[in-house]
Amino acid sequence: MNDYNKNGYVVLKNIVPYARIDALLENIYKLYYKYSKDSELENLEYPWKSELFHKKLIEFREKEPQLFGAIYDSLKTSLTLTQLVSDDVIVDNVAKFLNVEPSDISISEPMCRLDVPNDKRNVLHWHQERSFFPQNRDGLHSLVCWIPLTNVTEKMGTIHISPESHTGGLISPIQKEKEDGSYTRQISVPEEYVKKYEDLIVPGDAGDVVFLNMLLFHRSGVNISDKVRIVVQSRFHTATADDFIPFELINYYNPDIKQKLIEKNYDCSDIPNNFRQPPIEKK
Repeated sequence: MNDYNKNGYVVLKNIVPYARIDALLENIYKLYYKYSKDSELENLEYPWKSELFHKKLIEFREKEPQLFGAIYDSLKTSLTLTQLVSDDVIVDNVAKFLNVEPSDISISEPMCRLDVPNDKRNVLHWHQERSFFPQNRDGLHSLVCWIPLTNVTEKMGTIHISPESHTGGLISPIQKEKEDGSYTRQISVPEEYVKKYEDLIVPGDAGDVVFLNMLLFHRSGVNISDKVRIVVQSRFHTATADDFIPFELINYYNPDIKQKLIEKNYDCSDIPNNFRQPPIEKK
């Protein structure tokens, strides 16, 4: 607790049950097979643990980016993802760091990231998680968990953090227009604030969890390895705090898969036309 409060983060080693991790990796493999129909991995006992699987995912991302996006979107509502981020070991530690009971906590947008080598479109610059997730207004009653599903080294683009940067409070960010729908929107901390703090690289192994204060400066690394960086992120909020605003999760439907279903004569008249990410609203 002292480390978390002082530095704005803490790393707990090897606390996630590997059965949870293995189940989610298996789900990723099954979704890959659904969209690729690639049978080359079928004879392996645990194809999702093989280096060949990483190679196949990288090739699939290059050749079929829209279908790769469907894997990513399907994982957002994966039961295995929900089970991992709601495991008792995660929830109990979240409650401890937020100094509340589990019954006080809400969760928003757990996600599984699949970052292929040398793809900078989804790399986030220095930012505070609170800028993206405003459920607790001051940012102090919420946190984010970063959970690697495989060993993530500096070469694979592990996260960078700035210890103690959370003590400066919420910084007015720089909002950058997206280049197109395949890019992640940027809501960044201005450089004059970033340069005041250390740039600390935090590698993680499968089973580790990094708990981050929502006001802590952090950023993505760039994956220059030959493997896919597979990590889970989840945000937790104290719903019983005075500064909490209730939020509604809005259904998102992958527009590329909708079009393919229409081409196969499925009735999709009840499915709205969605964009992969909403545009940044101008002030």
